Amino acid sequence: MKNQGLFVSSLPSFYMAVGTSGNQFKSVPIVGEMMAELVSAYEAGHDHDADPLRFRLRNVDRSVSLGFHSRQREINPDSSFPVLG
Repeated sequence: MKNQGLFVSSLPSFYMAVGTSGNQFKSVPIVGEMMAELVSAYEAGHDHDADPLRFRLRNVDRSVSLGFHSRQREINPDSSFPVLG
């Protein structure tokens, strides 16, 4: 079942992150950290759909909005749509 941008299983506190293709395999460590922060915030009651989390990139001392990866983001009509999914 999908809930607030996460895939929530029927098992309590068990989440799934699903990836596609291998072109971003080097980004897995940072994606794992992002998912951990997102799940922790969700478990604490944060509504990521209404208020997207910001994730701090320690090595460059900047933060990014995780709303960019939201299931509710607007479709970019100028995209070439290279991924089927």
